[in-house]
This record gives sequence, C-alpha cells and structure tokens, in this order.
Amino acid sequence: MNEVEFGYRVRQALNEGAERLDYKTVYRLEQARRTALARQKRPQEAAVWVPALQVAAAGSVPTNGESSGFWVWLHRMGLVAPLLALVIGFVGIYQWQRAQTIAEIADLDFAVLMDETPLEAYADQGFTVLLRNERQL
Repeated sequence: MNEVEFGYRVRQALNEGAERLDYKTVYRLEQARRTALARQKRPQEAAVWVPALQVAAAGSVPTNGESSGFWVWLHRMGLVAPLLALVIGFVGIYQWQRAQTIAEIADLDFAVLMDETPLEAYADQGFTVLLRNERQL
C-alpha cells in the first residue's frame, strides 16, 4: 500500500466517522475550525531572531531580546573567534614554512663550508643555480 492509497483510506474512514457524530459535536468542531482559521489568517507578528547558541546570563534581565554585559561580549567574540583563529593559523603556518626553508638553506651552507658536500654536487648545474638563489635571499 503506497502513501496515496493510505491517505485515501484514512480520509474515507474519517468521513464515515463524521457522518455518525451527533449535531452538538459537529457544531463544536465547526466552531473550533472557524476559530483556528481566523487565527491563521491574522497577520503574523514579526519573527524574533534568536541565535542558536545564545546563553542566558544568571540574574540578568534581557532587554530587546539581548542579554547584557559579559554574555553579549562573549556572544560577539563567538562570531569573531573563528576568524581570528584562522588568521593566526595562517600566520603560524607561514612562519613555520619560512623557518623550515631557512633551516634547509643553513644546512646546505654548513655542509658546503665544512666540505662535507660530495664533489659531484659541485659539478651539478642545479647546485650552482641553488647557490646563486641563496645569495639573492
């Protein structure tokens, strides 16, 4: 049985049951339906936006839908904190990569100065390009 057929059968059962109701019950149901429709047709009040993670401060009275004092500051920091963490993370990654590059160049310079570099490295074209680039840094 699919959903459409199920809905059809439920509607039939409700219609058959409604035929057996007495006049007073039918009248009360009509009044309740009219009341519900009247409420639905009234203009809705403006929706109030409430943040999902809003924290109620103990002992504080909210004004205009907001808390006061420390909790407002904490809420606003909750919006800024992820951005601040992202910026700090990017700066940290940049500094770490820069330090790694400097350490690699320092190790290469140290090996050249200590003559621990194999002779084949001096003959390699890429090694001289690397030395030229080091002087420019």
